[in-house]
Amino acid sequence: MAARKQKSRKATRAAQPGGLEQKQIVDALYRVNRLIAHITDLHRLLEQIMQEGKKVVNAEASSLMLYDEEANELFFEVALGAKGEAVKTIRLKPGVGVAGHAAKTRKTIIVNDVRADKRHFKAADEKSRFVTRNIIATPMLRKGKLIGVLEVLNKRKREAFTPGDARLLEFFADQAAVAIENARLIQANVQAERLAAVGQAVAGISHYVKNILAGIMGSASLIEHALGQDNLELIQQSWPILQRSNQKISELVHDMLTYSKSRKPELAVTDLNKMCEDIAALCQSRAEQSRVTLSVKLDREMPICLCDADKIQDASLNLVTNAIEAVRECESARLPGKVEIATVFRKSTRRVEIKVSDNGPGIPREMQRKIFDPFFSTKGSKGTGLGLAVAMKVIEEHNGTLALESIEGKGCTFTIQIPFVPANAGNAQSSQNKKKKAKG
Repeated sequence: MAARKQKSRKATRAAQPGGLEQKQIVDALYRVNRLIAHITDLHRLLEQIMQEGKKVVNAEASSLMLYDEEANELFFEVALGAKGEAVKTIRLKPGVGVAGHAAKTRKTIIVNDVRADKRHFKAADEKSRFVTRNIIATPMLRKGKLIGVLEVLNKRKREAFTPGDARLLEFFADQAAVAIENARLIQANVQAERLAAVGQAVAGISHYVKNILAGIMGSASLIEHALGQDNLELIQQSWPILQRSNQKISELVHDMLTYSKSRKPELAVTDLNKMCEDIAALCQSRAEQSRVTLSVKLDREMPICLCDADKIQDASLNLVTNAIEAVRECESARLPGKVEIATVFRKSTRRVEIKVSDNGPGIPREMQRKIFDPFFSTKGSKGTGLGLAVAMKVIEEHNGTLALESIEGKGCTFTIQIPFVPANAGNAQSSQNKKKKAKG
C-alpha cells in the first residue's frame, strides 16, 4: 500500500513542473505578453510565441497552421525546427492528420507514439525528412471560431508529452489566437483607412485637375479663335494662362512621383544662406502682388554643408509660397502681411535650420496634426494636399524634422532641421568609394 502511494506521488511530481521549471514557465509567459505588446510584425510575433512554447515543453520542433475558412484547409504559417520551409506548401483538410483532428474536434490531442496512431500524417515527415516520434496539437480558437492549430513535436530526451505540457501549449495557442485576431482587425482597419484616403485623394486631385483643365481649355479656345482672326494681341494674352496651367500639371506629377518613390538624398555642397536668398528672389514678385513684405534673416555663421540642394529648396519654396498665400488671404489681419525666411546653425547639436514665419491667421489646433498628411488641404480645390507631405518626406529622408508652431490669429513658423554634414565629408566619402572600387 505504501509502495503504491509512493509510486502515485512520483507520478504526480512527474506530471507537475518543479519550482525551477515553474519559474521558467512564468518567465516565458511574461516574455510572450511583452512580445504581444511591442512586436507589430505578425509573422515575427508568431515565431517568437512558437519558440517560447517549444522551450517550455522541451520539444525539438513546433509549427503553427492557420485555417483558411474559404478553402476549408489548414496551411503552415510558421514551422520551426527540422521541418522548416519544407512543409510550407502542405495544406490539410480538418480531420486529416493529428492537427486536422484537433481542428475538427476543437480539442487538444496528445500522441506519444505516432507509429501506432492512424491519424499521423506521414507525408509531412516524408517531405521534410523529419522523424516525428510524438506530438501535441491544440486548436487556436477565438469566441468559438477556429483560427488554426498549434503543434509541438518530439519531447527531448525521448520523453513523453504530459497533460501539463498540453495545458501549457493551450495557453500559447490562446496567445497566438489573440495576436492573429488583433493583426487581422488592424489590417482591416488599415485597408479601410487606405480606401478612404484613396477616395479623398481622388476627390481632391480631380477638383484640382478639373480647374487646371478649365484654364487650359479656355486659353486654348481663345488662342484658336485668335489664330482664325490673326489676332496676335489675344494670343499674347492667352498664352501665359496656358503656360501656368501646364506648369501646375507638371508640378502635380512631380509631387506625386516624389511622394510615391523612396529615394536617398543626392548630397551636394550647399550654401543654405544663398539658397534662401534665391528663394526670396523667386517669391518677391508674388509677395509684392499679395502686398506681403518678404524678408530674409541669415545666420552669418552658417557653414557650407552637404544636402540634397534641389529637394531642400523645393521644400523651403513650398513653405514660403504657402506663407504668402496664408497672409494674403487673412482679411481680418490689421497688421501689414509679413513673411520671414531665416537660417540658424545650432552648434551644440550640429544641426542646421531653415525657418519660415508669417503673421497670418495661423492654423487651428485640430488641423495641425493633419496638415502633413497626404491629400489633406486647407485650400479646397485650389490645392492637392501634397506639398507639405512631400516636404516632410524630403526632410525625413535627410534624417531631419519638419515642425510647426502656430497660434491661431498670430501666424505660423515652420522649421526645417537637418543634421549638419560638413562639405568636406563628401570628399572623404568619395575617396572611400574609390578605395573600395580599387580593391574590387
